[in-house]
Parts: sequence; C-alpha cells; structure tokens
Amino acid sequence: MQTSFDLISDLHIETWDQQPDWKSLATSMYCVVAGDVARDRGLVIETLAHLSNCYKAVLYIDGNDEHRYHYDSLPESLTDLYEQVKCLENVIPLQDNVAVIDGVAFVGVNGWWTYDFDDAETYTQSKRWIADQYDLQHEAINQIEAMALLDTKYLNNTVDRLQKHKDIETIVIVSHTVPSLDLVAHDLDLENTHRLNCLGNRYIRNVLQKDTEGKITTWCFAHYHKDIERVLDGVKYINNCRGRANTEWSKTVYFPKKIYV
Repeated sequence: MQTSFDLISDLHIETWDQQPDWKSLATSMYCVVAGDVARDRGLVIETLAHLSNCYKAVLYIDGNDEHRYHYDSLPESLTDLYEQVKCLENVIPLQDNVAVIDGVAFVGVNGWWTYDFDDAETYTQSKRWIADQYDLQHEAINQIEAMALLDTKYLNNTVDRLQKHKDIETIVIVSHTVPSLDLVAHDLDLENTHRLNCLGNRYIRNVLQKDTEGKITTWCFAHYHKDIERVLDGVKYINNCRGRANTEWSKTVYFPKKIYV
C-alpha cells in the first residue's frame, strides 16, 4: 500500500504578513515539517498546533532558526523546544524518535553543519564567517559542529537497527540541512562562498552504508530555499521551502508538496 504525506519547511513565520490557510491546502492525512518554522518559539508551537488540526499527524524536526538565539546553549534549547512540542496533540517529534506509518519509518535529525561541506572553502575560514555573520562566540560555533556529529551518529545507529525490523519496509529520512553537496553544487550563487559550508553535514549521507536492506527510498530536507527533486544512487531527495519574505528565494504563494512512498 502506498503512503503519502505533505512536505512543509522553512516557513519563517515572523517574516510574512499573511500565513497560509493549511486547512484548505492539506492534500494528505500526514505532514512532515522539516524545520525553520520561526525564530520565536511561541510562533513555532502555535504553528504546529494549527497544523495538527489540519492533519491526522504532524511529524516535526527542528531547524537551525528555532535555536537562532540559543546557539551558545544548544542542548538546553533542544530539550526546552521538544518539551513544549511533546505537549501538542497529534504532533510527533522526530528528534530521538522514529515514527512508523503503514510500514514506513520516518527517521529525522536536524543535521546541522560541519563547516567542511565543500573542500574548496576552508574549514577555519567558514567557522570565522559564520561567527561574524551571527555574532557567535567560539563555544557556540563548536556546539553546532558537535550537534552535527551527534545527529550523524544517531542516524547511523537508528537506520542500522531498522534493518532487522521485518515490519519496516521503507525508511524516509528527514533532515533539516542539506545531505549532499551534489544537490546544491550547481548553484552559482553559492560558488566560492562560505555560506555553502554552512548548508549541510558532509558525513550525514554515510547513513546509506547502514542501509544494507535498501529500505531508504526518500530523503526530505530543507534549509536550501530553491526547489530540488533529484534521484541520487536510487534515493529520491526532495525539499519544499517557503523561505523568508522579501528575499529572492521565497514563495509568496506556497503549497505543501505531496510525496508518495
């Protein structure tokens, strides 16, 4: 039996005057929200609660924007966010949690970034760039990298364990950040920029080596505000970001993207 869900991400709620009417836009029973709902935590919870009234279940993973003002205390920020999310009816947090729908396992991580996505840009310079960009201290820069490595380890361990579950036929990976440089290398706006090294985690895609049974069919991601739907090595990679209002890479008219698995 084929399962479908709506993919939503990078809503950046506080930058838009008018919000979508999700009740009239839903095309599936379930939706996946791949992060960057808002920087204001109250708006994050409010938006997820509204979505939960429009779908049978909302599967949610955080983005970097949810932690924009807490980069220096990421573990505490993560705990606080998900304590609030867990109180929402019909909202299923994907952080450290696998959601299973009709034999499809949804495994999610933020993913963060490792400052070495592109070998053409130096690791040290990329760290310095983001520190200047967001006025971050050394500790915050290192915490982001540490979270990226923790997310990679969790993803590897989880997919490895799911290989043994006969009732799990398909795995959908959900990450906020970009899982492969190949997906964005065509973008001339990113060429020779330090921003490219803060788009993704170069180690996260190694999880495919743990997929010995070939269960991973789809990888949903976000963070990159231009549409991508591409198959690499038999896995479909797809995003559907709304983006920040009044920027070149944003959608004034925005719809959930229906995905079949």
